[in-house]
Amino acid sequence: MSASTDLRNQDNTTDAGAWVLLFARLSIAPLFLYSGIGKVMAFSATAARLYGGADGFGRFLAAGSIAVELGCATALVLGLFARQAAVILILFTIAATLMFHNFWAAPEAQVVGQTINFLKNLGLIGLLALIAHQGAGNFAVNAALRRA
Repeated sequence: MSASTDLRNQDNTTDAGAWVLLFARLSIAPLFLYSGIGKVMAFSATAARLYGGADGFGRFLAAGSIAVELGCATALVLGLFARQAAVILILFTIAATLMFHNFWAAPEAQVVGQTINFLKNLGLIGLLALIAHQGAGNFAVNAALRRA
């Protein structure tokens, strides 16, 4: 097998893998950025939804979810601490999925929609697991700092 067709060749996989990881990071980040900005714009409603009231612990949970979504999404876009951001978002997505997309307890009219959202979140968790395992790739701030 020649070096140009050998998939284990470091030069071949590095370029393709770096582009795939960049695409993965940039395709998932807008979801969390949009959600985080939405929570900022409707902070009281978010706090009330998370803990049944717009004060106290609900505000704490809302602020925490905003920090996680905006902070980790920004980290993914930049490729800075991408592994750590992906792990945090995996845990966040698991919690959100179990809290808000529990199709097994949803009214019959909502079962299909909640099931689709539940399965969508499983896909997001899978993509985040890829990023957590592989890291940010070569097109990232971390990679630039390592080369400097």
